[in-house]
Amino acid sequence: MPRSKAIRLCIVTALAAALVAVGLGGYALIQLTPVGKVLSIIRLLDQTYYQDFDHAEILEGAARGVVAALGDPYTVYMTQEEWYEFYIRTSGEYSGIGVTITDREGGVCIVSPMKGTPAEAAGLQVNDFIIRVDGKPVSTGDEAAALIRGPVGTEVVLTIYRDGDTFDVTIVREDITIPAVNYTMLEDGIGYIELVTFNEGSALAMAEAMHELDAQGAGAIILDIRYNGGGLLDRCVDIARLFVPEGVVVAINGKSFEETNYVSKGPGIDKPLFVLVNGGTASASEILAGAIQDYQVGTLIGTTTFGKGLVQNSFKLKDGSVVKVTIAEYFTPNGRSINGKGLEPDIMIEGDDQQLAKAVELARAAISETQ
Repeated sequence: MPRSKAIRLCIVTALAAALVAVGLGGYALIQLTPVGKVLSIIRLLDQTYYQDFDHAEILEGAARGVVAALGDPYTVYMTQEEWYEFYIRTSGEYSGIGVTITDREGGVCIVSPMKGTPAEAAGLQVNDFIIRVDGKPVSTGDEAAALIRGPVGTEVVLTIYRDGDTFDVTIVREDITIPAVNYTMLEDGIGYIELVTFNEGSALAMAEAMHELDAQGAGAIILDIRYNGGGLLDRCVDIARLFVPEGVVVAINGKSFEETNYVSKGPGIDKPLFVLVNGGTASASEILAGAIQDYQVGTLIGTTTFGKGLVQNSFKLKDGSVVKVTIAEYFTPNGRSINGKGLEPDIMIEGDDQQLAKAVELARAAISETQ
């Protein structure tokens, strides 16, 4: 039996249990269940819509709508193809434009354009909204990501909404390799570490950076997590253990998620630490920054962080599609919730260059005090 006819048969069978009578003028309904309501709408469309349509696509839309009705931008339904795109973005290597995006306020928001990528070169900014990709409207980050990725050397056109204006940006895709960590000695005694993302290799890369800078005589560390849109929770906790002493790194709690404390065994960092944050510091980056701030082992410098304090888990369905569900909220070691609020830095200062200059100034002073 063709798939469309099989689907129609299922619909008719289900409706038989939900509908008492069907007349030419309408439906007489008794105790129509929510599922029966959806199926009755599909049957109505099948009988009256002026063109044939793909029943499978309609049912996919229904699945997506069920999840979207929660109103949580981070709980989303993904087709198998969209799930693959999401998985690729956490692996650290893909072809695209190099931008971290999230679902926010009913749209697709740019958390950060990654440094040295086509997205940065094109002038995309934190808090830009992506309205369309190649003319196709997008409503979720995973949907947008699937359209943005493509063959190297090809163009993608993003329709951007910024400060009341809408405009198109044409960007050429490149191979994007996200180095988890970049590090260097800025001057004698000051080590600089840029943590770009929390992917599978980031904890090992951070440990290596700390070791190398220590071997080069770093007396203070500047940790840069500006424009870091987050990533894997486990890798975030692993990295936090390098900085915070023995105790809770983050507490996670949800309705059907047993309260869990992720802890550090210590001893944590043994030198002055200065952490650069801004509006592009989100999710796992905020977990790390919040733990450092609560334990007072480092000074946060910059602007208020993004404010994403929710944890998601992914559940695969039998057909390969996935529902990514917000299962819990996380809290800093002192019990602070940052979702929708972000973290306030210890020293508020605007401008990338000014923020780094302040961190260098404070690091230099801290080193002088220990000599």
